[in-house]
Amino acid sequence: MKKILTILFIFLLFIPIVFYSSEVEAKTIADLRKELSAIEKKEAENTNNIIMTESKINATKKEISTIYDNITNITSEIQQSEKDIVDLGIKIEEKDKSTKALMSSLQKTTGNSFYVEYLFGADTIEDFIYRYAITEEITKYNSELIIEMNDNIKELNIKKEELAAQQIELGKKQNLLSTQLQQLANTKTRLYELDRSIEDEIKNSRSVIQMYKDAGCGETEDINVCARRLLPPDTKFWRPFDTGYVTSNYGYRDALYSGGRLISYSGFHEGIDLSNSLGLNNKIYSVANGKVVKIFYDQWGGNQLVIHHSIGGNYYTSSYAHLSKILVREGDLVSKDTVIGMMGSTGSSTGYHLHLAISTGLRYKDYVYYSQYVARCINPRNVINFPSYGSWRDRVSFYN
Repeated sequence: MKKILTILFIFLLFIPIVFYSSEVEAKTIADLRKELSAIEKKEAENTNNIIMTESKINATKKEISTIYDNITNITSEIQQSEKDIVDLGIKIEEKDKSTKALMSSLQKTTGNSFYVEYLFGADTIEDFIYRYAITEEITKYNSELIIEMNDNIKELNIKKEELAAQQIELGKKQNLLSTQLQQLANTKTRLYELDRSIEDEIKNSRSVIQMYKDAGCGETEDINVCARRLLPPDTKFWRPFDTGYVTSNYGYRDALYSGGRLISYSGFHEGIDLSNSLGLNNKIYSVANGKVVKIFYDQWGGNQLVIHHSIGGNYYTSSYAHLSKILVREGDLVSKDTVIGMMGSTGSSTGYHLHLAISTGLRYKDYVYYSQYVARCINPRNVINFPSYGSWRDRVSFYN
């Protein structure tokens, strides 16, 4: 008896343990209608965001145009001020020469100066005083005029500096608005891309609801029960979680070490590795509508699940590895909004990440052996839009 129990204990040690959650809930057509309503609401909000963004773009363009006109006017004013300063400088120089000549003549007591002759050519003392007064007045006038013109030059220089400062500030504002305009244009592009995705989702949701109705499912029946043989259609793949980045691409790779620690193994990598800062707490979504066909554990991929998909009339299989927790069961029908598991580091893993593989055809139905599966694996980037570098911020935005 003791021997039997020992054998049984050893046998149990080698049985792979897959962690499931009791969070799996039945979904009905009524639930799908609620989801459709939420998507339609999201479409309305996105349309409103597009309108608001376009309005901001137009307002920003108008403001940039106004600033451009102001800069042009200020440039003209600065040029006019510079011309006025030059003209006043010439006049000051002329008046200064005239005044110096006049003062020099007044200070002479001998010689044949014109001004001395002018003064002493008076017939009477009254005429002499009158002529002297005129000469002094001319000198005083010229001096005051020179002072006034110098003051004007100072004012023009101050105005020129103020205009130049305004020109710099307007230039900065114009550059800032140009940056904002580009950001708004990028936002508009993303919103239109999201709008197309939402339109696809609405169309797809309606077709899925109709499919379950045609299969005889009632409004409150569990669709996993009433339509177990169906494979819900979809239009395209989404990224499997909200924010993240690629840590290892599809294809042949060498072993990678960091600080003496193994980061990735060498050989052919039939999928793509994805991660983010959430790690263990990160929710993993199905990349498309489909049906869970296999849940298993092995020493390499740890906790894994496999989902069949029908995308645009073509069949695909998505495989997810290294999960810490699996939240669905075999036979469950899932949508792109279904959380199928949590990111982990089970199996032969060097850190928290998701190994995602996409293969053509229906794995375990059209083909079974691992070699056949690897031969059918494609680069996930061919069907899922991941950024070339850096991280993504949501599941649907398009990256070049």
